[in-house]
Amino acid sequence: MLRLTASYYPAPRSPAETAELAGVSDLLKRPYAKLSGGQQRRVQFALALCGRPELLFLDEPTVGMDIEARQKLWAAIRQLLAEGCSVLLTTHYLEEAEALADRVCVMTHGRMIHEGTVEELRARVALKRIRCLSALSIDMVRSWPEVNDVRRENERLHITAAEAEVVVRRLLAADLQLRELEVQRAGLAEAFTELTRDADEASDTDQREAA
Repeated sequence: MLRLTASYYPAPRSPAETAELAGVSDLLKRPYAKLSGGQQRRVQFALALCGRPELLFLDEPTVGMDIEARQKLWAAIRQLLAEGCSVLLTTHYLEEAEALADRVCVMTHGRMIHEGTVEELRARVALKRIRCLSALSIDMVRSWPEVNDVRRENERLHITAAEAEVVVRRLLAADLQLRELEVQRAGLAEAFTELTRDADEASDTDQREAA
């Protein structure tokens, strides 16, 4: 399959080079029909690389892949970018977009609602994530007006808050044994959730006004 696809291009990569870049060297002696779904996705990615594309479209490329295969594909995409290839990637894995994308386009219900860098999208969300080891009860922390959400995993509290500094001061005052405190900006998942919620609310408002 690699040799056949490469034959369509004037200056293709060799099958060995393509297989190495796409991480499918271990599959070269196996029939395509007997590969798993994730392995077939890896081969499809390899076929897309044969012709040394300057622009590469990837539609949900890591569906069905395990974590190791996904990370290998991410590494291959980064290498392509370093070589000057432009990549248009569609994905529902927000960590994938966060790890790879220079610019992100957020779509909902078939229309674009935001476009920009990952940092620009994150900046749209004021929320921050706080993690710490604490014996404080969830109900107590949830009662603080600055807290949007709180949950506990084992002994660790996971808090989402817009005014993280205020919450951190409350935590330190309420629990003298508090430790392993971490504060992070909202990730792309939170930004996506907030942007799509705002878009849905605006759409509902428009529909009510039109009615």
